[in-house]
Amino acid sequence: MKKQQLIVMLVAMGCLASLSTDIYLPAMPAIADALATDIAMVQITLALFFATFSLGQLVYGPLSDKFGRRNVLLVGIGLFGFAALLCAQAASVETLMVGRFLLGLGACAGAVSSFAICRDVYDKSELTKTIAIISATIGIAPLVAPSIGAMLNDIYGWQSIFYFLAIYAAILFIWILISLPETNNTNLKPAKTAKSMGYLQILMNVNYLPYMLMNAAAFVALFAFITSSPVIFMSQWQFTEYQFSLFFAFNAACMIVANSLLSVTLKKYSTETMLKTGYLMIIVAATAMLLSGDGAKYIAPLVGVNVSTVVIALFSLLMGIVAMGIAIVLSTSMSLLLQGVKHQYGKAVALAGCVRFICGFAITFGVSQMNIVNVTALAGITIVCGVTCLLVMFFRNKSEATLARVTE
Repeated sequence: MKKQQLIVMLVAMGCLASLSTDIYLPAMPAIADALATDIAMVQITLALFFATFSLGQLVYGPLSDKFGRRNVLLVGIGLFGFAALLCAQAASVETLMVGRFLLGLGACAGAVSSFAICRDVYDKSELTKTIAIISATIGIAPLVAPSIGAMLNDIYGWQSIFYFLAIYAAILFIWILISLPETNNTNLKPAKTAKSMGYLQILMNVNYLPYMLMNAAAFVALFAFITSSPVIFMSQWQFTEYQFSLFFAFNAACMIVANSLLSVTLKKYSTETMLKTGYLMIIVAATAMLLSGDGAKYIAPLVGVNVSTVVIALFSLLMGIVAMGIAIVLSTSMSLLLQGVKHQYGKAVALAGCVRFICGFAITFGVSQMNIVNVTALAGITIVCGVTCLLVMFFRNKSEATLARVTE
């Protein structure tokens, strides 16, 4: 299979999760009315999806290592298509919950396999470039999915959204069945040539753990922003939903641009250098965000606008830089943690994915329980995430230097 075709296929796999979550958000009120329930019950179906999506990766990782990426992918996407049809035919919210539960279990097969296949095929800077390209392209899905869902709901009703997902899964299933060769050539060899590792062994790998922690820290910063920004913009600054969606789209676009630039800059700089650049961007921009309130008092008279306008403009600009830093850290750390293990890439991807989603859920819950959610709180959380990356890298480099002296 040609590289371009493989990348498009991996993007299509990776988009399963984004499409499954964002495409039906505009139809939630209609679904609640149709199933004679309230919006809170429909929102539970979203939580069920994320729960199975995060934990299900721990199942798919070992399976893809043992039985092959292609076989596990076909099973997962087949389950996804069946679950989408079940959701479309749901006559009660309980049936919809079961469907969404199974939908998450099917979608995580694509999430695990897409990055594991990348590692099967590519190495070092080429791996990072490919992950950056895939991440940039997948980032478009959350931007267009709500519009597709709203259009389908308005024209054909909410069930058409899930029929759309079922058709998407069917096309992807046939494409993989016909075109994708098995890429997992290491783990499918006889057992004596491929040493098996458990999750704990992978976790304690000194070439894996630091990058997994940095990946999780960047994800915490991302989820802190996702959870805090509606409160900051719509509750505190009185933005309309449309105005907020433009701001959110701007930050998503910044992440796409960052990954696009990353694939280019890796021709000159190493993955480790770009990782360092990413978390330094987060620290510097978040620190400036923390001080932006005081800075706006001095800038506003110079540009002839009120202080609140400057605060909003500064926050938007600095959050865009933070978003770019997050995107760089997520892509480079994922590449480096995959390079830190010699085989069983499915397990490596699954463990990192599960940990970062658990951390994401933890910060989401934490922010929801905070009495005050504002720019200062968000900036503080983001700085902690950036500094965590800095400290992890510092201690990793220090331990490497110590080990080098011992072995001399």
